[in-house]
Amino acid sequence: MIEKEKKTVWDPAYIAKRIHVPTYDEILEKIKGRYPRRSKDYITLEISRLESTYNIAYNKTNFIVELSKLVDGLDEFFWDLVRIEFNEDDIRSSLRCIKKARRLMRKFWERYRFQILGAEGPGEARRISKEGRGRILSTLKRCRSALAILRSLVIFLSKMPAIDPKMPTIIVSGAPSTGKSTLIRSVSRAQPRVSPYPFTTKEIKVGHISLNDNIKIQIVDTPGLLDRPPEDMNPIEQKAVAALRRLQGTALLLIDVSPSATLPIDSQFKIIDYLKSYLSNKPVYVGINKVDIADKDFLQLAEEIAKERKNIGDIKDYFKLKAIEKESAMSVILKIYNNEFKN
Repeated sequence: MIEKEKKTVWDPAYIAKRIHVPTYDEILEKIKGRYPRRSKDYITLEISRLESTYNIAYNKTNFIVELSKLVDGLDEFFWDLVRIEFNEDDIRSSLRCIKKARRLMRKFWERYRFQILGAEGPGEARRISKEGRGRILSTLKRCRSALAILRSLVIFLSKMPAIDPKMPTIIVSGAPSTGKSTLIRSVSRAQPRVSPYPFTTKEIKVGHISLNDNIKIQIVDTPGLLDRPPEDMNPIEQKAVAALRRLQGTALLLIDVSPSATLPIDSQFKIIDYLKSYLSNKPVYVGINKVDIADKDFLQLAEEIAKERKNIGDIKDYFKLKAIEKESAMSVILKIYNNEFKN
């Protein structure tokens, strides 16, 4: 038997937005609101009570089917982002809890339904129905925390960026406030937040550039990085590492040569050293940014280091630019595209 190839999910937000994970209390309130009060005979009444409890509890956990497929299909890039916020074992055990609960609920529904049909009077039918409903709800209640975890996961995934793995991709990285978001805003329709203080970008953002009707580039904005090894990075920095590690494409490291740079020039370049193991064979370019307001000594030092890095093969090339100006920013993007992606 030939197994079907697992489809990798690159736009989890699109799927997650269609999934609703209720809380246990929401399910319980729904059951109470639909509780049958009357019927022609006691058998029909108690079976309908049991059936109503089972149907609502089972249907409200139908989300598990689509959510399981989503989780199993996530690309490792998204899993890296998920693992920053969640414990993967908790996610897996939560999915198992809901699946097990659904199997038990169906089992209880079938067992107690037949027992009610054989009841010898209203009292016995009522006792059997109550016991069956209690066991269904007890099974679901044991997954109360699982529902909460999966609900948070779906909300988190619904905010994930859509990535096209087939599109030429430039991953923009660098120290805080080097102009990464400004560059994205200049060359694409994406509007990442830009502020005068560091660590404004806390999430991965994606912009798209159309060179013509047939050629599109994907440009990824990442949170700022400090000159320290990945194991010492905070959760915000780890998101940038996830992009540099998992996404296929080219890395563009921006260097801030303005007087207000958050890190010294040599420290900004040192980020490359800390990320070498994650960059693997990914081409790395350097953009020396803010040349219009540059400190002359900073600019000279950045050019010297960039030349040295190029000579030893740490980077493929470097460019000077003003990310705030579209023409200057696009010039760099086009040079990288022509070098790396143009056939």
